[in-house]
Amino acid sequence: MKRAFLTLAIALITTGTLFSQERTVQDTDTYVTDSLELYKQRKNILKLSLTSLAFRNFQFSYERVLNKTFSASISYSFIPEGNVPFEGLISNLADDEDFDDILDSSSFSYNSFTLELRIYTKGHGRGLYFAPFYRNANYDIKDVPYDFTSDEGTSEEIDASGEIKTNTFGLLIGTQFKLGNRMVLDWWILGPHIGTSSGNVLATSNESLSINEQNSLRNELEDIFLDIDLIDTEVEVDANSANVIVDGPWAGLRAGFSLGYRF
Repeated sequence: MKRAFLTLAIALITTGTLFSQERTVQDTDTYVTDSLELYKQRKNILKLSLTSLAFRNFQFSYERVLNKTFSASISYSFIPEGNVPFEGLISNLADDEDFDDILDSSSFSYNSFTLELRIYTKGHGRGLYFAPFYRNANYDIKDVPYDFTSDEGTSEEIDASGEIKTNTFGLLIGTQFKLGNRMVLDWWILGPHIGTSSGNVLATSNESLSINEQNSLRNELEDIFLDIDLIDTEVEVDANSANVIVDGPWAGLRAGFSLGYRF
């Protein structure tokens, strides 16, 4: 009798353990499935760029998951007025001491809108994606010093201000990771874009400039701006003003990380 009771007890314990393990596996599978389905139902994602903050650039974006393959996104980015970002990099590319002085003295602000259509390989706003995009950007520049030599042989300066507008198209390659049920990490791996630019940086003189002063100012500006490979520029100088006109190709690159909240 004792042996029979012991055998029954072991059988019940073993069966209960196996049943418990089976329930745990099933519950886990059900939880994972339900979690993923719940994640898919949350089609809106608000994001903040993390890497751009290091450059005083505040970038926010909203993404709407349309279906398994496609999503649409709009981004707004702005840099409040201050020193020129990437000043060291721009200085190295320009390789001109006079241009360095302009960078040190000038103030700069920026804003842009970006529209993109994302094509996901994994689906529902997850995994590797390819995103053709369009960007409209405005660059405001103030207190740009234009230097020249006066008829008396002294160094004179007039301050210029202006705006440059750009329209570019590109392709962003990235991947978006699921962090729990609501958080996402968006990695912009590489996003080159190219397009056109237009604008000017104009300085007005309070006094009429002589022919010699105009030539000095024109030569100074041409030495600085016409040798910069980054942009196409034209210099115009008359008795009352000096204008650096930007009109030509424009290129840029997107890369970095953003953190998002899905709802």
